Amino acid sequence: MPVKPGGTARRTNRAGTEARQRIMTSAVRLFAENGYHATGIEMISHDTGIGRGALYHHIGSKETLLFEICHTRLSDLLEQSGWIVATETTYRERFRQLMRSTMRNLAEHALEWTVAFQEFKALTGQRHAVIQDARDRYETMVAGILRGGAEAGEFRELDPLVVKGILGHYNYSYAWIRPDGERTPEEIADLFTDTLLNGIRQDPR
Repeated sequence: MPVKPGGTARRTNRAGTEARQRIMTSAVRLFAENGYHATGIEMISHDTGIGRGALYHHIGSKETLLFEICHTRLSDLLEQSGWIVATETTYRERFRQLMRSTMRNLAEHALEWTVAFQEFKALTGQRHAVIQDARDRYETMVAGILRGGAEAGEFRELDPLVVKGILGHYNYSYAWIRPDGERTPEEIADLFTDTLLNGIRQDPR
């Protein structure tokens, strides 16, 4: 049977995409379980059944894997957050929806976030700068909502250190939150948010 033009190329591209996904999945799990520095290429090769040469062909380097894990998660978070921040609702509602989205993201990608939070400092040069910039942009979004809420009379003015504490309150739940837990990520976010907003709400008097 004659092969359709481009058929071989499509199969090759599909096989390459599937192999790369297997490598990424393996790297996420091994980095989360063992740490980035303790995970060697040989471990990933053994786990995926893909030879070292083929691994390097697909990924370039181990640091590239770490960068892509961090970059994918942060890019997704920033995109979702950007839509929420741009909505024309109260700052209180924007903060609530932002934290709901964040907690859902953390729960559905817990292993990736474990790697992104715990191992990103192993990145070097431009890769480290790109990820740090993304982290800073997310923090700026949250701080902007809290600052805007204070200017609008919805919240009290907060010290920048308190803002960092608020971020940690939500973000580091990646260590225990799961999408199929007793409470949904949104329910947990609302519990945290109600407690927080009742504390920082501007006294109407």
